[in-house]
Amino acid sequence: MRFVDLSHPLANGQPGFPTDPPLRIAVHGTIATHGFNLSLIEIGSHHGTHVDAMRHFVEDGRSIDQMPLQWFVGPARVLRIPKGPQEEITVDDLRRLERYLNPEAKILLATGWDKHFGTETFFTDYPSITLDAARYLVERRIRLLGMDLPTPSHQWLEFHRLLLARESEIVLVESLANLDAVPNEFTFMGLPLNIPGCDGSPVRAVAMF
Repeated sequence: MRFVDLSHPLANGQPGFPTDPPLRIAVHGTIATHGFNLSLIEIGSHHGTHVDAMRHFVEDGRSIDQMPLQWFVGPARVLRIPKGPQEEITVDDLRRLERYLNPEAKILLATGWDKHFGTETFFTDYPSITLDAARYLVERRIRLLGMDLPTPSHQWLEFHRLLLARESEIVLVESLANLDAVPNEFTFMGLPLNIPGCDGSPVRAVAMF
């Protein structure tokens, strides 16, 4: 079995989504000072490759620890929809692949945007899923939507409210990497940290095939 890391590396000072805190990794202790090495890590709950809990945008939605573990693991399908800066992923784009958009499906969108990770434009010029496409995904009742985008849409508030609502509860995995290095179908695993009451969590996303 092969394993491919679908997560971006985390580095000290790395910027996150605008208004989110930057990542801080500092030395807390060393073998010389404490007899052991220990790092201090300060990270936002939505930094890097991460999962959104329903509570991120829904006041009484599930927190990350309340989401069933099986939601984060299982057979996944990559939908390859190449898009450039500011381009849209539309209902028509998705309908051409609707045979994969089945109830409880785990779907990963590969646009190629992960190649811009670490650049100034990664968080500003990303392709955007339209709200009509979001409503279509809700209608299809998929379980998980992953993507190589930092957030699904430039209309991010409305998009998240649609997919994270109690009647939808679609898991969102954002800022995936290396989808060009995996087959179209594989076993996906992207488990969040068990943080009671939290609105999201960084994940180490992995493809197994």
